[in-house]
Amino acid sequence: MKRFALTLALGLLSGPVPAEWVEIQKFEDGMRVFVDKATARRSGDMAQVLHLVRWSEPQLEEGFPPYLSTIVRTTYDCLGKRERYQASTSYTGPMGNGATVIADEDAVDGWYSISESSMEDKLWKIACAAK
Repeated sequence: MKRFALTLALGLLSGPVPAEWVEIQKFEDGMRVFVDKATARRSGDMAQVLHLVRWSEPQLEEGFPPYLSTIVRTTYDCLGKRERYQASTSYTGPMGNGATVIADEDAVDGWYSISESSMEDKLWKIACAAK
């Protein structure tokens, strides 16, 4: 499992190719979620894809400058329809632009079920459709 995660992480985060973010959801508060389908990778029953959260208002965390966007890497269990957080990086600018504010590489041990018709369901479908 560690080899799979490392291989996917390197593949997803390497190279200077600019992301092609496609909006998949907009919330009432103005927060928007985008996915870069080109980052979707699947190996057996597991898959990953990057998504970007464009916050509606600057996010504030004590000791850090405000940030406007966060790029998140999540692993998906394609058979069990579950997800597990892997890492995220938050930026001062929108759409993953600007200076890095916080980089979190603390993968969560637990898996979370994915509800039908949720934003997570959309991301699961994209990730698990990858070849």
